[in-house]
Amino acid sequence: MEEARRGQFVRQVGGELVSSVIARSKPIRVELLSRTSRPRMNWHFRQPELTLFWFRNGCSRLRATINGRPVEYDFSEAANLALFPAGTEIEGEWSVGPAFDYVVVFLDPTFVQSRLNGVIERPAIAFGHAQLCRGLAELSEEAATPDNLFDLFAEGWASQALAHMARLSCGVAPPKPLSRGGLPALKLRKIEEFVRANLDETISLSALSDVAGLSKRHFLRAFQESIGTSPHRYVLGLRIESAKRRLGETNESLTSIALASGFSHAQHFSSAFRQATGVSPSTFRQQRRA
Repeated sequence: MEEARRGQFVRQVGGELVSSVIARSKPIRVELLSRTSRPRMNWHFRQPELTLFWFRNGCSRLRATINGRPVEYDFSEAANLALFPAGTEIEGEWSVGPAFDYVVVFLDPTFVQSRLNGVIERPAIAFGHAQLCRGLAELSEEAATPDNLFDLFAEGWASQALAHMARLSCGVAPPKPLSRGGLPALKLRKIEEFVRANLDETISLSALSDVAGLSKRHFLRAFQESIGTSPHRYVLGLRIESAKRRLGETNESLTSIALASGFSHAQHFSSAFRQATGVSPSTFRQQRRA
């Protein structure tokens, strides 16, 4: 488990780090990383820099919450990039192969501000971009063996890449965008508030459809289009999120956390938590407090 914390920022990565190459210049920091983990890897990430990830191989699916909203994305060779604005919080798990490699580029906030009139505010996840991938491949080669011209190369790369990212952010929709026939943002917010307020109760499909003011059939279709997952998985995701927070911040027993998070008993909670995160609740608590 790799963990880095700076104030309100966090960087927790599961699995075992096999190799790490880090190259720094004034505008960027580049990390070339290889890890092993199977079949799931926990991830909690929130950093002060605009961050670009290039998942070269081994990462297939991300199930997480992004700024508190449950999402799920499939990655492939044609869709292996992710862009996170400064301060974006991602917490969840990766489905990974036994080994995987990825590149992370952190862009200095002062540099970004000096080059852009506005800011990049929208994440872009599991997307393809030929120019960025070509540039990242070249950047990775330079970062592997940096010389006295690396700073010059990095500044040029960062300026060009930032232009691509800014254009991408202007045209990209938020994660799991509302599609035609989906639920309006106000109703989605009411549903989330209802679920969070009733996590320790049985939450039925009828109750959720009543909050949305729709028939169950219409609600199911609209919810799936809006969120990209079923109501059951959505509620489960918020329950796991609540349990994670309690495990990390309180000394409550596992049974108390299970009941407070909406699980009928500790065994059900333990099974669901392990399936969602790859570790038991007690192990997760130990990792958070290590």
